[in-house]
Amino acid sequence: MKLIHHEAIKIAADRQRRLFDEGKLREFADVIQAQGLLHPIILRIVGDDYYLVAGERRLRAITDLYALGGSFMHDGEVVRQNFIPYTLLSDLDSLAAEEAELSENIHREALTWQERAAAHARLTTLRTAQAAGRGETPPTVADIAIEVRGNAEGVNQETTRRELIVARHLDNPLIKSAKTVDEAFKILRKEETVAKHRELGAQVGRTFTAELHQAIHGDSLDWMTTAPEGQFDVILTDPPYGMNADEFGDSGGLAAGGHGYKDDAATFLKILAVLAPESYRLAKDQAHLYVFCDIDWFHTMKTEFSAAGWSVFRTPLIWYKKSGMRAPWPEQGPQRKYETIMYAVKGKRPILKMLGDVLDYPPDTNLGHAAQKPVALFEDLLRRSCLPGNSVLDPFCGSGPIFGAAHGLKVRAVGIEMDQASYGIALGRINRLKEQAELDIALGL
Repeated sequence: MKLIHHEAIKIAADRQRRLFDEGKLREFADVIQAQGLLHPIILRIVGDDYYLVAGERRLRAITDLYALGGSFMHDGEVVRQNFIPYTLLSDLDSLAAEEAELSENIHREALTWQERAAAHARLTTLRTAQAAGRGETPPTVADIAIEVRGNAEGVNQETTRRELIVARHLDNPLIKSAKTVDEAFKILRKEETVAKHRELGAQVGRTFTAELHQAIHGDSLDWMTTAPEGQFDVILTDPPYGMNADEFGDSGGLAAGGHGYKDDAATFLKILAVLAPESYRLAKDQAHLYVFCDIDWFHTMKTEFSAAGWSVFRTPLIWYKKSGMRAPWPEQGPQRKYETIMYAVKGKRPILKMLGDVLDYPPDTNLGHAAQKPVALFEDLLRRSCLPGNSVLDPFCGSGPIFGAAHGLKVRAVGIEMDQASYGIALGRINRLKEQAELDIALGL
């Protein structure tokens, strides 16, 4: 039995940050006096001094015991008064030495979050090895949280979980330079998400072609009610507004035949009665929805889509049309410079890009549709919600801007249009995507 006078033991100034409960220490001293000391404290020799590595609670309890004139036994012998049994760190086997080192490091006062995370990860590895040696199941995060924080409730377990995850990435300069473990965890999640998206994009890019898009000539209300459910990650569409736009003319001669559909209130309500529930049914469990609409109908739409199951954002997104010329009151003004978009979520699908609710895009060259939307505008919306390989439905695709927008993001698009002329324009867009792909191959791009 190795003994050392308790006053000869040194404790590093930054080693311990915990406060010791005096009542608990007295109870512990009584146990040691009654049952003996089971495990000696562990010391490290530094020069001529002996520094405590593990066992500060035992040391304090025994010091209190001696102050009250008590004594105790260890290994069947009464320990000499004012002395305490010890083991040198250098005498321990590898697992015991690791445990002692961790006990010293984990409880130091000046630990950075990086050092603490690394120490807790080492402790988890140690406890796992010890459990394997005993034929027991490895420790859980809750077990580690209890050991290092004294509690596995709420933030204690979550912080420990984040430490154990982040500790595996401390060789990453961005992670290591974070100010807190929570900040490091957010950086790690963002990096992993970006890497996942790049990998997915590379995989899809090898097989993605314009032939994957599908333009359908027909009545979308009939198509939606018979199509299989749960197909689409995003539904992005520009249905009739119910504002009598069919009476506005042909967009100053740019559109081939003006609006090729009825745009009165009755038609809009008929569409809404199908689009709200069927869009929800056709969407996957986690999906996003963008529907262009007139401001007068926004709250009606919000009510109907919410009743169908969608979680509708409180206010509309705004498409700002700087070059918009239409004046509902030609004699009194003003010009209409914006259109509104309803945004909704099914499940809890996260947004991929946190962008603003005002989208500023000029119109494209008109291909012959009175209500044609810019491809860049559709691409902005899809970029917020779609990963490569996802699928999008536009049941009122008009001239087909959805196809160019989806193709650039390697997203499969299904568009439905009942107007013959508009359907032909949409097919032309898809054919140009195919021609561009063939040209790229010929040029070795």
